[in-house]
Amino acid sequence: MADEYGRQIRYDLIQKKLLKIRKELGLVGYGFHGLRYSAAGELAEAGCTDHQIAAITGHKSLSMIQKYSKSANQKRLAKQAQNLREQNKNNT
Repeated sequence: MADEYGRQIRYDLIQKKLLKIRKELGLVGYGFHGLRYSAAGELAEAGCTDHQIAAITGHKSLSMIQKYSKSANQKRLAKQAQNLREQNKNNT
């Protein structure tokens, strides 16, 4: 990782900055991987495609996105199915 001048940023400084941000957001229990996982899940629940999620999270492998988003996609599809069921009940 580099700063705006192209100079390399030390890993320990990145960790300190991330910890400060996590504290400000109330996400102390999350590490970088957990935040990335949560973001992928929330994007999947919102209906984003695997390619859209990868564009945001920086994943190179769609198989990793599919692993992260599997549960969220299942929840989203279940909600859609329940909504269709309710609509069908109301129309009969």
